[in-house]
Amino acid sequence: MGSEVYQQPKKVIVKKFGPSATGVGDEGGFAPPISQPHEALDLLVEAVSLAGYTDRIKFAIDPALSEFFRDGNYDIGFKDDKPNLQSPKQLAELYRSLLQNYPIVLLEDPFAETDWDSWIEFNTNCPIELVGDDLLVTNTKYVQEANDKRACNSMLLKINQIGTISEAIEAANLAYSFDWSVFVSDRSGETTDDFIADLVVGLRAGHIKPGAPCRGERVVKDNRLMEIEAEILAREECIYAGSQFRVASKY
Repeated sequence: MGSEVYQQPKKVIVKKFGPSATGVGDEGGFAPPISQPHEALDLLVEAVSLAGYTDRIKFAIDPALSEFFRDGNYDIGFKDDKPNLQSPKQLAELYRSLLQNYPIVLLEDPFAETDWDSWIEFNTNCPIELVGDDLLVTNTKYVQEANDKRACNSMLLKINQIGTISEAIEAANLAYSFDWSVFVSDRSGETTDDFIADLVVGLRAGHIKPGAPCRGERVVKDNRLMEIEAEILAREECIYAGSQFRVASKY
């Protein structure tokens, strides 16, 4: 389903912006000339519809807002070459509007890693998975602090953020002990090593971020997941978490 949907945005982008707008970024994602979040989501909704998967595909967003934090506000006007300062409260309202209008099930790094107050306030009534990446850096110290402050409810796991497999697993187990979710991720400068596919299944994390099915260093993770599925099915039942991906570790 993911691969079939990925083939559709290019057609939509060409129709709206022309062939020159179909270049892809480091992780294989398209980067059309848009500047508003709803424009990107509208493109995705259309792509999902063209693929025939309306109501079966949900969205996740990673705003990476640490990159835009300036003196207590967020400058999100970088694509327009002029400042567009948003307060944390304005951003929170924007996110809630998007959650009401699009099938979003996961929000990662919606605020800067140092903006703890905004994380805490937003998490008080956040209805979806709220993932800490820059906030936690796969480190048990920050996972503990975030739980104590009730700042998020999920940890992004990146092995080379913490440095070793054992420390990454320790951070994941601590997150699970708080009844959090764990979201396993690739890195921007990826290789064709496919180990994180084994890790996400071994931890029963339920969801993985390997990048778009565009190039070999991304596709290899998806291929390894299918190999693991075949290996498991050869000897026992294999459970697909589906919409219960956040609690796959409890199965």
